[in-house]
Amino acid sequence: MTSKRFLPSLLALAALGGCAVTDPRATDRAPGAVPPFAESTRYTDEAQRADHRALQAVQDRLAALQKDGRVPQISYPWAKAQCWLDMARQNYHENDRGPVIGEAKAESLKLVEALEQGRTPEVSTPLIGGAVRLRDDLWARAERGRTGPGAACVAAQAACLEVQLVWMGHEYAEGGWRHANPYIGMAETMAARMEAEQAACATPAAAPVAAAPAPVVTERVLERLVLATDAVFQFDRSGLNDIGAAGRARLDVIADRARSLQGIERIVLVGHTDRLGDADYNQALSLRRATAVRDHLVSRGLDAALFTVEGKGSTEPVKTCSDGLARAALIQCLQDNRRVEVEIRGRLQAAAR
Repeated sequence: MTSKRFLPSLLALAALGGCAVTDPRATDRAPGAVPPFAESTRYTDEAQRADHRALQAVQDRLAALQKDGRVPQISYPWAKAQCWLDMARQNYHENDRGPVIGEAKAESLKLVEALEQGRTPEVSTPLIGGAVRLRDDLWARAERGRTGPGAACVAAQAACLEVQLVWMGHEYAEGGWRHANPYIGMAETMAARMEAEQAACATPAAAPVAAAPAPVVTERVLERLVLATDAVFQFDRSGLNDIGAAGRARLDVIADRARSLQGIERIVLVGHTDRLGDADYNQALSLRRATAVRDHLVSRGLDAALFTVEGKGSTEPVKTCSDGLARAALIQCLQDNRRVEVEIRGRLQAAAR
């Protein structure tokens, strides 16, 4: 992401109507300046493990905020904190060594700390990582999503759209229009989906005909899948980088299937482990695996605001095995318990009885 690319001329930039931009070369750091994530000490195994632990710690705090409905997933600040964290993680996995990783994590932490303390977080979307403000029309659409009629229904989507606009501006600053184009396409898709749902929410329902029963809207599972984690991760591994080619292919099938379904409102990922090892460790491992699955599906174009991630550790086994087995045989026997359950949920409307 940080390799040098040829940037379009200022004349070409001026020809792209509706885009308020500055020359990305103006954002270059001074010669010799080294951002924190580019220092040679960041390349050690221990430094990278520490980075992963720091990012996971923020994810754990976000998950704790959702426990017992303390902060709803549709909350604007919670969703924005999650999307800032997703931006930090994805740029880390893509080996970006600029300041954007630390800055995105810091924005997430500001929101997390405010929610933990019961404060109302400040509504702001800074252009971090040297991002350039592009596409004023998309920024205006995000603002309407946050404040317009029906905003309560799409607050989470508006929050993530704002982060996506910063992300595409960061990609442009590093690589120009060619590099930013996929991120712009994602932002346009997010804006269109948000506006459709916002319009449906803001439109008053027509008065029912006296003789007709009122509709009842209930959530139902559109599709339920059980993903064997042994097919995605090696034993006792859980990171996004630990997913092998075969595992990524399996997750890509799930992403394609989810995109083909209509009326999706949320995707619930629940991680499970076998009973081997410490209970606290297994709880954390199950959450990390479910989170890594979520991160991969988001990288394949699914909206981060759709996801709920949980870890159940070893508390809900589906298979029991004898302790008399040799360890290798016991690990094999317990394979079915090491899984991530995927539920794709939507709304079903039926006439009331």
